[in-house]
This record gives sequence, C-alpha cells and structure tokens, in this order.
Amino acid sequence: MSQNLRSAFGKILRIEPFGSNSANGKYGIPVSNPFVKSDRDALGEIYCYGIRNVQRMFWDSKTKQMFMSDIGQNAVEEISRVTPGANLGWNIWEGSYKFAGRGRVWMADPRSDPKMTYPVVEYDHDDPTLWRRMAIIGGFVYRHKAIPDLTGKMLFADNPSGEVLYVNADHLPEGGHDAIRRILFDENGTSKTLLQLIQAKLAAQGKGPTERADMRFGEGPDGKIFILNKHDNIIRMLVANAKK
Repeated sequence: MSQNLRSAFGKILRIEPFGSNSANGKYGIPVSNPFVKSDRDALGEIYCYGIRNVQRMFWDSKTKQMFMSDIGQNAVEEISRVTPGANLGWNIWEGSYKFAGRGRVWMADPRSDPKMTYPVVEYDHDDPTLWRRMAIIGGFVYRHKAIPDLTGKMLFADNPSGEVLYVNADHLPEGGHDAIRRILFDENGTSKTLLQLIQAKLAAQGKGPTERADMRFGEGPDGKIFILNKHDNIIRMLVANAKK
C-alpha cells in the first residue's frame, strides 16, 4: 500500500485543518502539495510516500529540512529526508537495499534507483552493538550550546536497546555503512548505557530486571535533553561532561 498513491497508508499527509476543499469538505488540501495537479491518480493530501512505520518526524531548525525515522521490517532501520513528492522506497526498498521478503534484503546494487530518496542514516539488525528486536526512534537536530559536544549533531536512538546515537547534522552521511556514534553516560567515572542505568535503578527499587529500555527522548527548553523509559519511572536529563 505504501507505493499506491490512491491509498493514505504508508504516506505523510499534508492538510489545511481550517480549509474545506477535501472530498468530504471537512479540511483543506494545500494547492502546493506535490500531487494536487499531477496527472497520476493520486490523493492530493499526499506529501511523500514509500513509508513503513514512522517513529517521529523532526526538523533541523538551521536548515528547515524535515526528517523522518522509519522502523524497518526485519533488516534495516533508517532516517530519511522528507521532501515534496519523495518516494522513500518501502516496500520495494528497505533502506538502501532492495527488499527481498521478510527479514531479507539484496546487497547487490544498493541505492541504484535515482527516483528513490534513500536514507541519510541506517543500521542493520546484525549490528553487534544492538540486539534482538531493533526499532529506531527519532530524533532531533541539536542546535543549542548547553551541551557543546552535541551541538550540530542529529540525535536518535534504538528503542529496545536504549542506545542513544548521533551523526554530524552539518555533514550528513548517506546511509549504507557510514559511521554512527554512540552516547554513553558517566556514572561516577564509569561509562554506562541507558539500559545499564535502568537495570541498576530497578535493582535499587527492589524490582526485577528488564530486557528492554523502551525509551523515548526529546528536546526541552533552553537546550535541555530529556530521556524517558517505561520501566524505572525516572526522567533523566543530559548534561555536559563536567570533566572536560
């Protein structure tokens, strides 16, 4: 359905809530939408398509570029640019690679269709840093200076493992096997992952361990970054490393 322009499934839609030119007259469709005047049989509400399972859309406040994190089937997690009329590939492509059925992609001829918009960030389900059922969670581009080490970085995470990750937002990679960096947390001089922090807090609370972080995070006022999870009832705020 993601490639079917007559269906709203697997799409990002753009509407005018106070308009009335939709089929039911209860909202508006911007005339600048990419398929409004197209000779293709397409819904005018569609802004871009070829999406599987969006887990947050976000913007870079400096460039005004919109991004989307998309959970893969069983092979590739990705973040892609969102532009008018873009085809982000699903289910012909999963990330930079041809989709070959559940849990499989073809490694030959990556990113070979010029009509597709391929990810700027992607990682596969065999990455040894992560584990089990992976699910990418966006995300924001950090343009504040409260945490200097993160200024100019695109932050995102893997939901089950709780790994917080980043790339350079001013020199974005082009997916594939380009490097992604980890953010670790300093606890009394020891580097730990978020899941390790959660496990320690659960033990202190007299609760049993969890196998997943199930985390979310976001940007607050004045450059604050907050991290939440479903297990230890703690909201954590990132701060700059005072030892630097």
